[in-house]
Amino acid sequence: MLSLTPITGLQSSLVALMVSSAVIAMFEPTHAIETAVVQDEVAAPPEKSAMEKFMVRKLAAAQRALEGVAREDFDQIRKMSSEMIDLSRHEAWERMASARFVQDTADFVTAVEFLDRMAEAEDAEGVSLGFMRMTLTCTNCHAHVRTSSVAHRDWAPLQSDAMLLTSAQ
Repeated sequence: MLSLTPITGLQSSLVALMVSSAVIAMFEPTHAIETAVVQDEVAAPPEKSAMEKFMVRKLAAAQRALEGVAREDFDQIRKMSSEMIDLSRHEAWERMASARFVQDTADFVTAVEFLDRMAEAEDAEGVSLGFMRMTLTCTNCHAHVRTSSVAHRDWAPLQSDAMLLTSAQ
């Protein structure tokens, strides 16, 4: 007979967050997606090479933050949080001026600020949750870039995620 262990603490928070995200995604109106595509058409993308450099730097900082989460190195997490926020406020992001991209960036910065607060409080479960929230904002934005008219411009969405992972190592 199958035996299940009870879900408690951080696990229950993570499960609740994942279920909530899935429910919200299921009920998101399709017209919102169409509106986002129209909004992206007015955005002026920065040069491909500039975006690739920033994304490689953000990914490297995120990977070092994950290392800090795994080691409970709160100073490293705070340092990487600061770096990711600084990169997100660079003028290259301002050139992606669509409302959706601005919101994605704001969501990312909010998640990283939460991660930073949890690191400052030296809350191990909090930094785990903060890192997960940050990762969700990354994947949401990348999905948006891949599926919207942004992906159909003269530049591909930062080549491929696999190439970025390879480049950052």
